[in-house]
Amino acid sequence: MNAIAHPMRPVPDTTAPYFTAVEIDELPDLLHASYELRYQVYCLERHFLPADRYPEGFETDVFDQHAVHLGVLDPHGVLVATARLVRRTEDGLPMYGHCSLLVHHPVIADPRAPIVEVSRLAVSRAFNRRRGDEHYALEGATSERADRRREGGEIVMTLYRALYQASKRHGFTHWLAATERSLQRLVIRYHFPFVQVGPETDYFGMVAPYLMDLSAFDVEILSQDVPALRDFLVGLEPHLIPVMPDAR
Repeated sequence: MNAIAHPMRPVPDTTAPYFTAVEIDELPDLLHASYELRYQVYCLERHFLPADRYPEGFETDVFDQHAVHLGVLDPHGVLVATARLVRRTEDGLPMYGHCSLLVHHPVIADPRAPIVEVSRLAVSRAFNRRRGDEHYALEGATSERADRRREGGEIVMTLYRALYQASKRHGFTHWLAATERSLQRLVIRYHFPFVQVGPETDYFGMVAPYLMDLSAFDVEILSQDVPALRDFLVGLEPHLIPVMPDAR
């Protein structure tokens, strides 16, 4: 897969993050790079999708036209991870055809609820995984800042921060995600308040459907109990920054 340089200069941040994230729907080269990365991960590495279905070497589907796409960039502007937020349409969401959901859950049952599916999460193999990390808790390709990466899967946390901020900007209130156990263990460690809403099933591997209320996640961020979540508000517009509910 060809390296794609980010055409825009990242906004300076006093925390000097190693990785940065950006919405890529208006950046054609990066959007195409995300489809290439999805092909690499979903077709060639994990064999979830047949590679011969995508002879041009990039993976996309009908839901991409209803999605907000995010990319994580390394210091050279190369895309190293991607994910998307798929808006619910009349046809539902991608997982509806694969996972049994608790359809009587008030959010899932309400067709007007601004719920999105987090899907097509993919991370480049250019970043070495430690034994036992599977596909998510990653350390960087260099030893610089390695200790911090070992503690939190920095690429994935940067991606989740981008998904959170994009959700705030687009008015999404709930996430649905089909999550495998290794990723669920990571997000639970960081107090993401996902609630399982259906049984485990084989949907790009063995996964279970989870729902997360972003207002509940706001409370976890504002509590400051998890230091790694403090950066989720950095760069977010002031009118979108949540406020802790009145304790009364």
